[in-house]
Amino acid sequence: MLTLKVLPADYVIWQLPSDAPTPTITPSTFSAVIRTADELSGVCDASQVPVGATVDGGWRCLQFIGPFDLTLTGIMVRVATPLAQAGVPIFTLATYNTDYILVPSARLIDACTAIQQAGHVIIE
Repeated sequence: MLTLKVLPADYVIWQLPSDAPTPTITPSTFSAVIRTADELSGVCDASQVPVGATVDGGWRCLQFIGPFDLTLTGIMVRVATPLAQAGVPIFTLATYNTDYILVPSARLIDACTAIQQAGHVIIE
């Protein structure tokens, strides 16, 4: 059984060109910035969108309550599978200690229901 916490904010997933300067995002409950050779992208509170970014808004974030040892396997799939079966799109991220899964805001109730029906706990 896993426990996930619904974070309170509305989030956006954004993208900038790979050579763009790293934006300054005020710390909040959750944010992430990832740079690759092809893009600079991230997730942040809807009020923190970097200027000029391509944005996909309307996401809610669920935090897996950890920490989890880095050698563990199958943590994300235990939640991603019931969400896929329920037809809920996901966007996932991980940190050293835990995982995060974003779902469309309009599907949050469906996502929580699918996760709970799979035997996991949701903290609001």
